[in-house]
Amino acid sequence: MDFRIKGKKVIGLTGGISSGKSTVLEIFGELGAETICADNLGRKYFEILKDRIAETFNTADRAKIASLIFKDDAKRKWLENLLHPMIISQAQEIIKNTDKAIIVFDLPLLFEAGLEGGFDLTICVWADDKVRLARALAKGFEREDFKRRDLKQYGLELKADKADIVICNNGDRKTLKEKTVRIFNIIKGNQ
Repeated sequence: MDFRIKGKKVIGLTGGISSGKSTVLEIFGELGAETICADNLGRKYFEILKDRIAETFNTADRAKIASLIFKDDAKRKWLENLLHPMIISQAQEIIKNTDKAIIVFDLPLLFEAGLEGGFDLTICVWADDKVRLARALAKGFEREDFKRRDLKQYGLELKADKADIVICNNGDRKTLKEKTVRIFNIIKGNQ
């Protein structure tokens, strides 16, 4: 899968649960990049297909389904196989049609899906496990749910090793924004 388009910089953004990738995506958007969030597209297509999904899961409640898929790999794969092609197709359309020169696509499963070769650059937002757990708990996650979900993704160390750029996010939003601005300016300067 190749997302690259001549004349544009297409960046794959990833990280772990509560590492801060959504905040980095938001900051890139504030700086003028086109931003795409796989999770938001997934929610969109979930709503469109919720009757079909409900037939498989006996519920259309997203929270209940999330709980189920992180306990049952077969159901998780079924849902991914249903939603991921639509998410990818929509992202390709956005990338193709935007007039912005820098596009940042937030994909939590960037490396797990083997999509890293389709980007001009990959960025991993990294944070210590204790920091991520504290953030997740503050958002209302249960400790065991956080651990179960986190184990379904590559470890952050592996994602960081695979990424072209790693943003360490153990601090506050101001520090994260400063780091993201520096990276954006470098990318913008190298077009």
